[in-house]
Amino acid sequence: MDERGIEKVVGLLPYGSCPVAGVATAGQPDAGSWAALARAGFKAVIDLREPSEPRGHDEPGEVARAGLAYLALPVSHDTLGDRLIDAVRAFARDPAHRPVLVHCATANRVGALLLPYFALDEHLALDEAHRLAVEVGMRSPDYSQLALDYVRRHMPSDG
Repeated sequence: MDERGIEKVVGLLPYGSCPVAGVATAGQPDAGSWAALARAGFKAVIDLREPSEPRGHDEPGEVARAGLAYLALPVSHDTLGDRLIDAVRAFARDPAHRPVLVHCATANRVGALLLPYFALDEHLALDEAHRLAVEVGMRSPDYSQLALDYVRRHMPSDG
């Protein structure tokens, strides 16, 4: 897998970013993006959009045709919590799924779900993890607080 090729393909996606090695983020990709992501070496996609949100194409079908693994984790204000964060962390940690693209509509939810991954799994300082989450698209103060609370509850103690 060529990091430059990955970054080039991700750069063509709405709100596309490569905040850490093996994990890319974006807003909603179009139907033609999935094959390009597969050619660039991607192995999986995490879709954080709710089923009722329009995509403009059959995303699960297009992702499958491109040969990528697909995980649908619908996120809303009501559903965002530990279960979804745990699922994103576990999926993104699995080497069989990397590189992985995590997307929603505008990457707001992506930043919130990845902030704990950055801090707890990539072992970044909490302020750096928060900065990256904002950089990839997190804008909601509520999502930010929820993600920070999760990290603080799951941070290993030094004792």
